[in-house]
Amino acid sequence: MLYTPTRRDYRRGGHVDRLDLARFAADLGAGHTLVVRLHPSLADGPARGLGLAELARRGIVVDATGEPRVEDALLAADVLVTDYSAGMFDYANVDRPIVVFADDWPAYTASRGTYVDITAEPPGHVARSYRELARLFTSGSWRDEESARLRAGFRARFCEYDDGRAAERVVRTLLLGAPMTGPGAVRCGSRGRPSGTTR
Repeated sequence: MLYTPTRRDYRRGGHVDRLDLARFAADLGAGHTLVVRLHPSLADGPARGLGLAELARRGIVVDATGEPRVEDALLAADVLVTDYSAGMFDYANVDRPIVVFADDWPAYTASRGTYVDITAEPPGHVARSYRELARLFTSGSWRDEESARLRAGFRARFCEYDDGRAAERVVRTLLLGAPMTGPGAVRCGSRGRPSGTTR
């Protein structure tokens, strides 16, 4: 399980201990590995130095914050637990369960603002407290049919162009002058406007 908390702009230093990692790892039980990757801006801060490094040293969690490629951590995970990290959009492409831990959504949106209400259009179940988060995992519902349905809707909305051929489409269209193909293709008229539009 990969846990990727993001930075909090409403807190000096950017980190808030949203989750008791030792408790969460214990509640998950044997057979589970909790991997934590902090936001890059927190990699050298007190969040890692005071707590995460010690938990990793004791073998309670795996600290993947220093791994050079986040993609490797995403590919290795069977499930992603995140708050509002943009990594969820990349992880959605592997079509594995995602759980959103949104216990401070009002404070986060008030301080930073967002493009998408991730609690209204989530990629999986949303937990608004530690109790809800733990229940999702102890019950197994983190990977149930509802989780799959939410993930499918999220992928349809946000992963349409992530089919492995996006760069090819750009080169063919912009450099070779080929007609645009693939998802959401828009034809441009002679003045750069989509065909059928008016001034």
